[in-house]
Formats: sequence, structure tokens, C-alpha cells
Amino acid sequence: MKSNKSVFTKEKRESYVLFYILIIILISAFLVALRIIFYFFQEESSGLFFIDLLMRNRDLNFKTNYDLMHNGIIHYYENNPLLDEKAIYFYFWYFIFYPFYMIPLEISLYIWDLLRLFTMIYIAVNIHKIIENRRDLLFFFLFSGIGYFADMYLNNTNWIIQFLLYESYIHLEKDKKLYSGIFFTLATFKITLIIIPFVFIIIKKIKVKDLVYYFLPLIVICMPYLIFPGYFLSMISNWFYIANTTSGPPILTIFLIIWRLIQPAHLMFISIIIVIVLINIKNEGARNRIGSLIYFVIFVFWVFLWVLILGLALFF
Repeated sequence: MKSNKSVFTKEKRESYVLFYILIIILISAFLVALRIIFYFFQEESSGLFFIDLLMRNRDLNFKTNYDLMHNGIIHYYENNPLLDEKAIYFYFWYFIFYPFYMIPLEISLYIWDLLRLFTMIYIAVNIHKIIENRRDLLFFFLFSGIGYFADMYLNNTNWIIQFLLYESYIHLEKDKKLYSGIFFTLATFKITLIIIPFVFIIIKKIKVKDLVYYFLPLIVICMPYLIFPGYFLSMISNWFYIANTTSGPPILTIFLIIWRLIQPAHLMFISIIIVIVLINIKNEGARNRIGSLIYFVIFVFWVFLWVLILGLALFF
């Protein structure tokens, strides 16, 4: 019996890539058109339940990141007069996002959209360097596509993380561990990504001694926290701060907390992590069984999550 890898031709792979690129272009066009239409006709559409529901959180995360820049880097973690949210990313995110803050919001939104689209096309065209079989490619495109829609709708940062993780792994495959560590370090502006080097150890891509290539750049970039410990403690306290974004029942508040941790947009970088783990399982039978289980659980979980959030949106 031929393996999944051997029957997956280059032509078939290229057709999937082209189809995926077409889908994300259509998603981008739809969401950009929706933003433009709402901008020009928001007075006429105001009060229409579906439009209000659809646009309530449109570009929410980008606008939040934009407003959080208002305090400047020195007071980045302090109370912000523009919104109830508090900064939770590592300080160097401020410098990554700063060029977009220097541009008017109405323009930087579209530049952000274009960079996301170009980055996704770049990964799609080059993903064969990581994925060699049909099933993993299809599920990567499925999860990444779902994440792309949610990430672009909210205008979040997950596309940057996906790109940085992809580059980190590609450089690891080339045995350029320091470059891999630098890309990993940049991805850790979202602290949960600090698990990545330990994932590399589990799948036996690096040894414990190689952690120096990953955590030395992280320590260097985080030196300001060592010099100004109060600055570091302010960030830590913000991680446990819950903004008062709803006046609904307690169950809704709990749900919103969970939603922040496991929102569908996270599928963008979760998809690349899953693929990296699976392709490094040497036994093909075990890889297929584990992969099928993971894909099924994640797909069902996120479908359930979307149904739940739509229900809460409708009734609360």
C-alpha cells in the first residue's frame, strides 16, 4: 500500500495551494468590502440587528492595540484613558507595532490587511518545505483558513505569530539555531509562545543544551524588565486584569475570559504547531492515528465554540 506522501503529486499540491490562496483572497475582499460599506453607510445601517452584531467587534483588536500605544513605552502598562483594556504583551511589541501607530488608523488598517494576505500567500507557497502529505496540508489550510477569517475580522496579531513560528522552524531545519531562536523570541510578545523550544525538545529537533539559542535572545531583549522590575510587575499584574467589557451575567464574563485564551483566530499558529509536531512522529501509523484524533478534536471543539458564542451573542 502506497503511503499518503508517495501519492501526493506536485501538481495536486499546487492545485490545493492555488485554491487556498483564492479562498483567502476572497475572504480578504469580503471583509475589506464590509468595512468600507459599513463606513459609508453606518448611519443608514445603525439599528439593524445583524449589522450591529457583525460590526460590533470589527477590527476590535487592532483598534485596541492602536489605542494602547497612546501612553507611550514608559507608561505602556499603566491605565489608559482611551479604553478599559490594559497592555499584556511584552514591551517590544510596542516597537513592532509603532510604524502602524504613526499612520492614521483608517490607513494602517488596510496596510495591516495587505501584510497579512501577503504573508499567508508566502507561507502557502512555501509550506511544502514542512508538509509533505495530503492530509496534513488539507487540515493546515482548513485550520489556518478559519483562523485567517477570525484574525482578519478582529484584525488580530496571530498572522505575525504564524509567520515567525514558520520562519523559526525553517531555520531550525537548516540547522541555523540562533536565527531560529531570534524568530522565536519575536513571537513571544504573546507570552504563551514561550513553550515552543520545549515542543522542539519533545519532538527531538533540539537538545536541552540548545535552549541557549532560544532563551539567550529572549533574556537579552527582556533586559529592561531586569533593570526596571516595577515595569515587569506592572505587566504581570495586567495579565490578571479583566476589563469590564460586559454588563451581562457572570457566566458571560467567564465565557469572555475563556474566549480570549482560545479564540478561533489562534488556529493560525496552532495549525503550524500541530503540523510541526506531527511531521516529527517517525512511525507513520502512529502519526496517522494521532493526527486524525487531533484534527477531529480541534475541528469539533472550534465548531462548538462558534455555536456557543453565536448563541450568547444572540441572547445576551
